[in-house]
Order: sequence, then structure tokens, then C-alpha cells
Amino acid sequence: MKIKLQVFTPKGKVFEKDGDIVNFRTVEGAMGVLPRRAPIIVHLAVSEVEVADGGEREKIGVEGGFLYCDGERVVVLTSNIIQEVI
Repeated sequence: MKIKLQVFTPKGKVFEKDGDIVNFRTVEGAMGVLPRRAPIIVHLAVSEVEVADGGEREKIGVEGGFLYCDGERVVVLTSNIIQEVI
């Protein structure tokens, strides 16, 4: 089972990718979420959100914001992306 990462800015969806794990940094520290995780809402730090699928990893920089996970998808709401996907 995969988990879907979606990143939104006020301009709309800027990134979407399925993966095995999503890693990110909250204002309280680093976290990662796997599929079927219990629902959470966290305050993101200015950092990168990473989705890993097997050996492949993609990152997108965000200017903070909020992250919601329901166990099937991770939704990031941010005011702006810092960099393009690496």
C-alpha cells in the first residue's frame, strides 16, 4: 500500500506523488508517516517535505504551513514553495 502526498499553495496543487513514506519537519521536530497511520494535523517548519518510493526520493521545499494525514494521503497546505522538486 502507498501513501499519496499532495502539496497545495494558494495557486492550487503544485505537487503530487505516491510513496512508501513521507518525511517532514514540524515546528517540534522531524517526523515521518507511513500508510494507515492514525490521523494527524501538524504545524510545519520552513523545510523540505520528502516522499520516498523504494530507493527513489523526491523533495519539495515549503515555507511552513500545515500538514494533514488521514492514513491514505498526506495533504500539505503552504503559502509558497521554496524550491522546485529535486
